[in-house]
Amino acid sequence: MKAGVDVQKWREPFRIWLIVLTTTFATEVVIMVVLPWILPASPSRLLEATVDAMLLTFIVAPLLWILLVRPLQEANQARAAFLADLFDSIEADRRQTAHDLHDGIGQSLTLLVSGLRSALPETHEPETVQRLQHWKQLAKQALIDVKRLALGLRPSLLDDLGLAPALERIATDVRLNHPVAIELDIENVVDLRMPGPMETALFRITQEALTNIVTHSNAAHATITIRIRNRDPKPGTLELEILDDGIGIPLTKQSGRNPGHLGLTGMRERATLLGGEMLIDSLPNRGTRLFVQLPIREA
Repeated sequence: MKAGVDVQKWREPFRIWLIVLTTTFATEVVIMVVLPWILPASPSRLLEATVDAMLLTFIVAPLLWILLVRPLQEANQARAAFLADLFDSIEADRRQTAHDLHDGIGQSLTLLVSGLRSALPETHEPETVQRLQHWKQLAKQALIDVKRLALGLRPSLLDDLGLAPALERIATDVRLNHPVAIELDIENVVDLRMPGPMETALFRITQEALTNIVTHSNAAHATITIRIRNRDPKPGTLELEILDDGIGIPLTKQSGRNPGHLGLTGMRERATLLGGEMLIDSLPNRGTRLFVQLPIREA
């Protein structure tokens, strides 16, 4: 079965190449036959070459468009649709998992902590009290971990209140759990609600960037800035800028095509699907600047 698929993949490009080659040859023959009838008796070489090239281009260009350009456009559109559906599916799974963690395991751990707390006053044996206190601390820590996992998967603030509160929440979480000072400048979007895919993309890009900062950069300080350009009279453009003072990203890994840096590829794909772009400016031991620009669409 695989051999049949490989043969089919080989035949299609060969067929297109053969059609283009045959058409070009036939067109050139026709032009060379007809050309003496439409040119003056003693045409210059420049005039002859110009007319020949114009006629050949006029005839072959539509063929190239039909056989090459249009299929590439359709393939690109299919790829974009597939990635959009993939990201939507991932977000739906994350939303459901976060809900199950928060309302399932989280509620059970909350009841466990409450039960252990109420059992402590009724116990008088020192050894039993010590065990109950230890178990209560373990349950409280597990509850904190579950809530942090649920926040990382899909914060409810993002769906309920928008991008700004969700970014404030993950910035606070980074400050509490990592030795990185996070500065957040998002005043321009505090009261702005954007379409769901745009808010999700910006949140995921920021989340992935912060993960890279605390995991790989050895940075002590990071700044997240969101600003709006040319908002009036049109919706304008939204810019996300994330700066850190870490060790930087090697140039060979900034494309995001390295297997160890698939997160960069996902970030760039999210920006591209929304009609924007993502740029990375990084030098060794001089920090990293991640810049995302997206056209604002009305919610």
